[in-house]
Amino acid sequence: MRKNKEIELKIPLSDGEYDELKKRYFSGAEKVIKKDEYFSRYDTLEERIKNNEPKVIRIRTEGEEAYFTIKRKSIKNGIEVNEEKETLITNPEVLYDFLGLSGYHRWFYKEKKAYGTFYETKEYPGLKFHMELVTVNGMKYLEVEVTDTLDYTEAEVTKALEEVIKEVGLDPVKKDERSWYELVTLSK
Repeated sequence: MRKNKEIELKIPLSDGEYDELKKRYFSGAEKVIKKDEYFSRYDTLEERIKNNEPKVIRIRTEGEEAYFTIKRKSIKNGIEVNEEKETLITNPEVLYDFLGLSGYHRWFYKEKKAYGTFYETKEYPGLKFHMELVTVNGMKYLEVEVTDTLDYTEAEVTKALEEVIKEVGLDPVKKDERSWYELVTLSK
C-alpha cells in the first residue's frame, strides 16, 4: 500500500493553451485513460461532510490495472493538500461486492484522458513535479502535483507549484479549487 502526502493544483485551459502545452511538454507522452468510480454511503455532498466521510473513496482503472484509494483532502489557498492511501487490487469485483454489502454505492464517475510528464526546476532541487494535461468530460486542465516533498515544507511546495505554473506560461491566480465532482456535476 502506498501512503503519502499529495500537494496539487489544477488550472483550466483554453483550447489554445491546451494545444500549446501539449506541443511543448507532452509531445512524446502516451495518452492514459483513467476511469474513476467514487463511492459513498450518502447521497449528497452535505451528508458526506456532516458524517466526516473521506472526500475520496475510489476504484480507479487504468487499462488492465485497478487501484483502491482513500483520500482525505483539504484546500489551502486554492491548492489541494491530500493524505492519500492507495493499493493495487487484483480483483476489483471483490471490493465492489464488499462496498455494496457495507452500504456504499457509486456516487460519482469520471473518465480522465491524460498525458503525463515530470518537470523539474533548478530553484527546487530534487523536487519532482508531475504534470498532467487532462480532459474530463470535455473540460481541459493542467494538473501539477508533488507527492514526495523531501525536506521541503508544505508552504515551500505550494510556492514551488505556483512557480512551475508561471514557468509553463500560465497564471496561478486561475487555479481552480473545486473538486472534479463539483466541476462535472455543475457543468451538466
